[in-house]
Amino acid sequence: MTPPRRVLFVCTGNICRSAMAEQLLRHLAAARGLDVETASAGIAAEPYYQVPDAAKRLLAAEGLPPFEHKARLATREVLRWADLILVMTAEHRDHILDLYPEFTARTRLLREAAGFGEQDVEDPMSRPDEVFARCLAVIRESLEALLRSELGPSA
Repeated sequence: MTPPRRVLFVCTGNICRSAMAEQLLRHLAAARGLDVETASAGIAAEPYYQVPDAAKRLLAAEGLPPFEHKARLATREVLRWADLILVMTAEHRDHILDLYPEFTARTRLLREAAGFGEQDVEDPMSRPDEVFARCLAVIRESLEALLRSELGPSA
């Protein structure tokens, strides 16, 4: 089986969880020399939404360079691009599959795909920096597990 090479992350507004996951996986995969493309979208995203400063600071502390990000909606066209669609919550999964059942086989909870069971990734929006840090730690743990298994070189 060919490992997924185009990974789409989905959350609500596409500025916190999915944006952080997109940037972090891109960084981690490149550091390992893996051919993985990343993107993100949200089920209620608006293009004027901005990535919170806390998310940018935490990613910079992880060694990621500054980045530009424009929130976008998880449309059929956006979803079609992905080999693997990783959602942050069961609610996100249910929303996508209600609208686009053709993506059932490609859509999974991030934590579940990483082997941590059917857990949601907590939304840090409008919360203190500590909540953003915990969220990013959960995302990092999940991505590291995926890189060892499903997305890794021997996957």
